[in-house]
Amino acid sequence: MLKKLLSSVTGQILIVLLGLAIVSACSNLDTQANPKPAMSVAGTQWELHKLGKDTLTLAPPISINFDSDRVAGYSGCNRYFASYTASGDGVFGVGPIGATKMACMGEGGQLEQRYFEELGKANQYGIILNQLHLMDAKRNVLMVFNVAKTETGNNK
Repeated sequence: MLKKLLSSVTGQILIVLLGLAIVSACSNLDTQANPKPAMSVAGTQWELHKLGKDTLTLAPPISINFDSDRVAGYSGCNRYFASYTASGDGVFGVGPIGATKMACMGEGGQLEQRYFEELGKANQYGIILNQLHLMDAKRNVLMVFNVAKTETGNNK
């Protein structure tokens, strides 16, 4: 009877389905044993590409750098720093921002103020194709950063 079942089309389909089920179960076990690494902002230097809908081309660019619990960078006029939190599932927050006190008149000062306001609103992040997206609670993109170019012109 087993020989008759294996030689029939129904039997062959059952064998194929059983094989696929075993392969699927094994690949699922591998995913659980080796989960994907969580997103991380730390260890990468980022340069501001978009603020809201505005694309920026500043020299030097507004930047943000993350270490284990502090963020620092250049805001277009001043150097700044703050504490931050970022979880592997995209939750993000920045503490009170401190900055040097260079006088920035006109557009530079307005851009810096806008940048700090948007940074303070960010509570979610995502990293997509080497871009850091900071978003508000409704997942509206506030800012987009590119990976900073190194001195040799290569991406980090």
